[in-house]
Amino acid sequence: MAFIRGVGKLDGMGSEWDCVIVGGGAAGLSAALVLGRARRRTLLIDAGVPSNSAAHGIGGLLGFDGRPPAELYARGRAELAAYPTVEVRSGEVVAGRPGFSLELADGTTERARTVLLATGMVYETPDVPGLAPLWGRSVFHCPFCHGWEVRDAPVAVLATGDRAVHSALMIRGWTDDVVVLAGSPDGLDDDQRARLSAAGVAVDERAVARFVSSDGELSAVEFDDGELLPRRGALVATTLRQRSELAAHLGAETSPTPLAPDALRVDEFQRTSVPRLFAAGDVAVRMPQVAAAVASGSLAGASVVAHLLGAEVGLPVPAWPVPTVREFWERHYGERERVWSGRVNAQLASVAEALPAGRALDLGCGEGGDAVWLAEHGWSVTAVDVSETALGRTLEEASRRGVADRIAVERCDLSDGFPSGTFDLVSAQFLHSPVHLERPRILRDAAAAVAPGGHLVIVDHAAVPPWATKVPHDHRFDTVDEVLAQLDLPADRWDQLHAATVDRDAAGPDGRVYPIADGVIVLRRRD
Repeated sequence: MAFIRGVGKLDGMGSEWDCVIVGGGAAGLSAALVLGRARRRTLLIDAGVPSNSAAHGIGGLLGFDGRPPAELYARGRAELAAYPTVEVRSGEVVAGRPGFSLELADGTTERARTVLLATGMVYETPDVPGLAPLWGRSVFHCPFCHGWEVRDAPVAVLATGDRAVHSALMIRGWTDDVVVLAGSPDGLDDDQRARLSAAGVAVDERAVARFVSSDGELSAVEFDDGELLPRRGALVATTLRQRSELAAHLGAETSPTPLAPDALRVDEFQRTSVPRLFAAGDVAVRMPQVAAAVASGSLAGASVVAHLLGAEVGLPVPAWPVPTVREFWERHYGERERVWSGRVNAQLASVAEALPAGRALDLGCGEGGDAVWLAEHGWSVTAVDVSETALGRTLEEASRRGVADRIAVERCDLSDGFPSGTFDLVSAQFLHSPVHLERPRILRDAAAAVAPGGHLVIVDHAAVPPWATKVPHDHRFDTVDEVLAQLDLPADRWDQLHAATVDRDAAGPDGRVYPIADGVIVLRRRD
């Protein structure tokens, strides 16, 4: 019997979609076309805010070179109408749960076997007066998209540091008249200046006051001193950020790039770190360009089909790239020179400074802020983490502060093992992970490692910090009472010195001070 897959399904899955695509830009439409042609029951939900809507035309897309982006999207939707298994719906997905259950702004909920994120990114440009009206035309971020239009013309590059060097040397392929607007003498170092000079690129250190336009196009850059620099185009260093929090709701791992600090990590098949969750286009940016988005969407659509066939008929497909705890945290620390502030956790310090120094075990030590502080206060510390990079930074900090002789480091995946010995203080500070940890068992092992008369100090997030709304976790944060229940310690052998939620103020990454809540537990083992 012939049937259209997904319509009148025979597998009893009811209204569950084979795939829900979130985002109707170039990547989402491309994926939907592949899925439609594969007879897969597909829902594409489009919020209608494509990031390139301001562009005068699409540069470098075969068949659409120079044509308005709106024409591509209209043509794409029209082509999808030929496939009865594909529904295109205007709307916004506001929340999602693993499994997958997606909540829309109109109050409806959709369930899917797979989800493809093609939500695009927000392009953050420098706050320069006159820039916004020119964006996407004579002021741009991609030379492959707009370089042809400013060929052989005088072009400015608004950037600093390595971004300035990369952007300037790239746009030199289209014009010889390039000036880097560094904004101040600190915008470039000597090596960067030398590389630009060798390529014939000039540097201007004056602060930019505004972009001047004529007939809707850039005509000059005005500096704070009032002088004008005639320019017909400007390549601007731009930061791309997630447009939607949906990826975080679903637990997808990010992979910072020079362009996008929260780009999603995908493998060669557009698969994220979450099984059955795919991503394509700018949201997993490597090259923010329409042609690249179309290609990644097509690949993602084919990968979804292969995954579904693997589940249905046993098509051999590569194992899903779910990172281990070690892989996740090694990448986490390896992608940045420094992750944490280096300061001791205030809750730990308030407990430990009142205790006589002895042997301490710091679980999930990170870059050593707590461990080094304890060593400075006379403790002999065993610092444990799953990341070798983090442990290396702990030793470097201990050496810099003169306490390397009081710190030993141990690489350990606490889900699989635990350090030997007993300790006068066992500290578990914010022992949370986007990748699953056996937290209840780890905390019970921590209690078992406390020597008679010693202390166990557990500090948890009581809620997601206000500035961290896009940080995924595979579990909700347990309450203090829930942690105590998981420990299940005999009351006749332990004294509960403190167990409560504590409010405090903390500075977020943007420098603002936010109120946050910690769950603090301090227990003492009786002799």
